[in-house]
Amino acid sequence: MAKAAKRKEFEDIVLGYADALYNMALKLTKERSTAEDLVQETYEKAYKNFHQFEKGTNIKAWLFTIMTNTYINQYRRKSREPAVLDFTTMDSGDADKETTYFSLDDIDAMKEKLGDEPKRALEKLAPEYRMVFLLSTFEGFSYKEIAEITGCPLGTVMSRLFRAREFMKNELSNYARSEGILRYRN
Repeated sequence: MAKAAKRKEFEDIVLGYADALYNMALKLTKERSTAEDLVQETYEKAYKNFHQFEKGTNIKAWLFTIMTNTYINQYRRKSREPAVLDFTTMDSGDADKETTYFSLDDIDAMKEKLGDEPKRALEKLAPEYRMVFLLSTFEGFSYKEIAEITGCPLGTVMSRLFRAREFMKNELSNYARSEGILRYRN
């Protein structure tokens, strides 16, 4: 009976973050099936370690920490393996801060709205910069929360986020002007 109660408590507290986790996983992995696997593995690890979660603390940050560590470990594992080209990878959908949480059905609609240039710029970011950029810009985490999630010092997070923003600004300045988002300076 205790196991059933634990499962119910876990589901009540944690399952509401599925869309946010999937959104972030898709942005990191750029592939639906890999993102789904990452979210599933995150939930498995969260359930296994649910006894370590302190009630009253930030459950979202705890889940993102598990997912980030899982992704980093997978990335390290893959970097040791020989490279294989995969021409079936998908572009990631992006959203502004107002739409951090969205349903899985909204991903395709968002991909339609986002131009190719922003997608390419985001994909060019090194993984460590992309991670902090996504956690801040699209998930709304603070510097401190990102530091906790990634296990990096606060200064490193701030530096990476600054560099990621500068990179995105440089990559997208011509695109923003052509779309009428920025005007040329006289």
